[in-house]
Amino acid sequence: MIDAVDVAAVCDAVLRLVQPTAQKKAIVIDFQRAAEVKVLMADGRRLKQMLINLLSNAIKFTAQGGRVGLEVAVDEATIPEISFTVWDTGVGIPEEAQEHLFEPFVQVDSSLARRYEGTGLGLALVKRMAELHGGQVTVESHVGQGSRFVVKLPWHWPGASCEATGDAIERTVQTPTVVPVSV
Repeated sequence: MIDAVDVAAVCDAVLRLVQPTAQKKAIVIDFQRAAEVKVLMADGRRLKQMLINLLSNAIKFTAQGGRVGLEVAVDEATIPEISFTVWDTGVGIPEEAQEHLFEPFVQVDSSLARRYEGTGLGLALVKRMAELHGGQVTVESHVGQGSRFVVKLPWHWPGASCEATGDAIERTVQTPTVVPVSV
């Protein structure tokens, strides 16, 4: 259900959920959220699911003592969007495998799948949920250096109107309703 979602609450809930797995591998999770990103019109449950899938993969494919991050920012290039970037210092994904990464049941390499386990559905679900929100997901990855997955979702909320004025976008907001999201 699409509703006003408290972005900080969603991120906090997701990070609390994946933290124990990261701690077992001594992985540090970095988190940054742009102060202006407070409320997003989205399906809060699906947003959480996207972030959990991406962060779980990042932790799964990052070696002991590595780093994983979640960054939430505003991209106002043309249409205001909120970007959720999940990055890691993990094994990385070969370039030739990246184009099929978001297809159902596709895994990078069967030996990696056996070593790390998984069905190959997580990224396909992330892509589908992002598209249902009118957004997209992209990947940038280098073998041995890690990966960056970016989910961009349109940034609109109840009572908001956006007007382009030069390079900036001015927003007029009529008190949005914030719906807390819990795990």
